[in-house]
Amino acid sequence: GGARLLRRMRGTMVGFGLVFAAVSLLPLCTSFSPTTSLLPRSSTLPSASLPRTSSLTRLTPPLSSLRMGGANVPRVPYKAPGEQSYQFMDIWNRLYRERIMYIGQDLDDEFANQMVAVLLWLSQEDDTSDVQLYFNCPGGEVRAGLAVYDTMRSCNFGVQTLNLGIAAAISAFLCGAGDKGKRMALPNARFLLQTPKLEDMGLSQVLYGQASDVKIEAEEILRMREKVYKGYMDFTDKDYETIRKDLTRDLYLTSVEAVDYGLIDKMLLPLERTKEDYDKIAKAADPKNFGRI
Repeated sequence: GGARLLRRMRGTMVGFGLVFAAVSLLPLCTSFSPTTSLLPRSSTLPSASLPRTSSLTRLTPPLSSLRMGGANVPRVPYKAPGEQSYQFMDIWNRLYRERIMYIGQDLDDEFANQMVAVLLWLSQEDDTSDVQLYFNCPGGEVRAGLAVYDTMRSCNFGVQTLNLGIAAAISAFLCGAGDKGKRMALPNARFLLQTPKLEDMGLSQVLYGQASDVKIEAEEILRMREKVYKGYMDFTDKDYETIRKDLTRDLYLTSVEAVDYGLIDKMLLPLERTKEDYDKIAKAADPKNFGRI
């Protein structure tokens, strides 16, 4: 009888020990429950009603989050006129003083306002020397780009444009808006000509509201597209129907193809080259892939 009682006491103690261990581990277990994300606490998994691709969309930063400013901007020494010592300033402001504007991010309203302000200041400072616009831009909003375009046309100085890497959508439009004879691109640069879309107008991808409201927005989109078409007609000396047909799909152009299309005037080569060298590079482009995908 005593041995049986001792075995029962031992079993009870083991049971209490298991319960205590389960209670102490309960916070750790709940942190890894199926409804909780394994990502950092600031991130959340998409709900079951959303498509699986939405999780990738949330984890990928949008293009508009890529900014040229910030704490990591290189700073270079600059000696202002009349000053005895050098001061450090960020590289973008240093380029502004040399009448060079670098467009390396999405052309949104904020960045367009900065460009307009700098263009107006450069025009007031010296309206005879050219301003150079360097592009490596994935696109932007049409209304912001047209504000920059109108400012460029209202200034008396000449505008040189140079595509360093990619000029897409409205940035390709601005690259072709430079003075004829001064529009250039590097050998590996690419152009992407697109018809303005809803998101390029600053609108959502779906229009809601009454039929009359949707009609107003649709008419505004068509009007903006007509402005872009007429701009390309002026840049390339092509007729309206050609531009409209070419922009029904995305149109990719290499530097050589952009020269043939009339969007730019010349392709810059790293070294002094002859016309034979240029013809050799031009012939290397496959005519079967004239900007189409």
